[in-house]
Amino acid sequence: MDLWLLQAARVMTGRRPRKSRTSAGSSLDELVSAGPNDALAEVGLDPSLRFTLRLARGLISYGMPAYRVEDALERVADALELEIDVFCTPTALIVTLASEQEAKTRVLRVSPGATDLEKLSALYELVGRVERRELSPADAAARLDTILAKPARYGDVSTALAYALVSAVSATLLGGGGYDIPFAGLLGLVVGVLEALAKKVPSLARLLPAIASFTVSFGATFIAVEGLAVRPSVLLLAATLVLLPGLTLTTAMVELATAHLVSGTSRLMAAVVTFLQLGFGVALGRHVADLLPHVPRVREAPDLPWWTELAAPFAAALSFSVLLRAKPEDRGWILLSAGISLAGSRLGGWLLGAELGAFVAAMLVASAAHLFARLKDRPIALILTPGILFLVPGSVGFLSVRSLLEGDVSTAIETGFRMLLIAFAIAAGMLVATAAVPPRKPI
Repeated sequence: MDLWLLQAARVMTGRRPRKSRTSAGSSLDELVSAGPNDALAEVGLDPSLRFTLRLARGLISYGMPAYRVEDALERVADALELEIDVFCTPTALIVTLASEQEAKTRVLRVSPGATDLEKLSALYELVGRVERRELSPADAAARLDTILAKPARYGDVSTALAYALVSAVSATLLGGGGYDIPFAGLLGLVVGVLEALAKKVPSLARLLPAIASFTVSFGATFIAVEGLAVRPSVLLLAATLVLLPGLTLTTAMVELATAHLVSGTSRLMAAVVTFLQLGFGVALGRHVADLLPHVPRVREAPDLPWWTELAAPFAAALSFSVLLRAKPEDRGWILLSAGISLAGSRLGGWLLGAELGAFVAAMLVASAAHLFARLKDRPIALILTPGILFLVPGSVGFLSVRSLLEGDVSTAIETGFRMLLIAFAIAAGMLVATAAVPPRKPI
């Protein structure tokens, strides 16, 4: 359970845009594969640059790291027989595309968004058709616009329920008792509602980690002082688990290790700021709740059935399929990824200990993702992202910030070092897997 606490304790056819936007019932796969399959038309620099920029915006907004975005754009440029220089960060992109006659440079502002595995799969197929010279850049750009504009498969209600289920499952994995699980689910539902509101109110989105952690901290402390047998620390960590920037931290370590220093440093600082917002919200919520009168009587919590710990990881995998916006038919692959991640973490913990054990798990997950991409011709992220989510050290970073706010500097430094050690172990495992089983495509 220490390992769990350390690792878990986050176009239609060319030139017919009207028809493409009204075909809301079409699947993303149909949008990619529909239309003529003729040879590539004459390549122009303007259509190629437009397609390249929109592709980069989509890949960055759906959570692709900088080095994979740059590799994908270089492959597209090679297929179009153009020269490209690209510099990618989480919030900006500089692209120079050149032919024999001319060269053009564009600077693009990008807003990072949430992972969308379904749209990543559609972009993967679209890029494949461009590389095989089956689509012209203009036709591909029109289809790309339709993919990016299509609404997410799961709405706010489904996402909020997935937040609740992930929080309840996390409470189980963190050793919570009978009352911890339903109340963790309730607080997770509140976080899901706040996240849905943040999509509509930009000012709320900027403060979402602080507001959500304040709400959860106040709620967990309030439930405890009302006399219920709950562990506020379990409720707090379980309900805010999805907001923890562990995946961002891990991606930053991979980018730093691959010499993408600007992008890696940007992501690292973004993760630090998110941790600080969470810590501030937790401290404020706890102090406000401490003003309430305490109830000395404690009600005993019911015991959990034996099968809950076995079912919890698979319930979490199903919840992540909603949060990662995967297609329903891909849920089996996400379950497989979760199983590999859990088995690898147990094996790694037995071989190397809780901190370094993440290296073994990440290596197994990344190797499985690369093999899956080669055999099935599907995106690497379909296996890699959910598997790594079970390993990310967001909870450890959260505990480090909380210790710092409580004045326990030595514990904060020790826990922060553990966080960085786990993050780098995951990054090292992914890089070793990339060298041992090289991916055929960067996406």
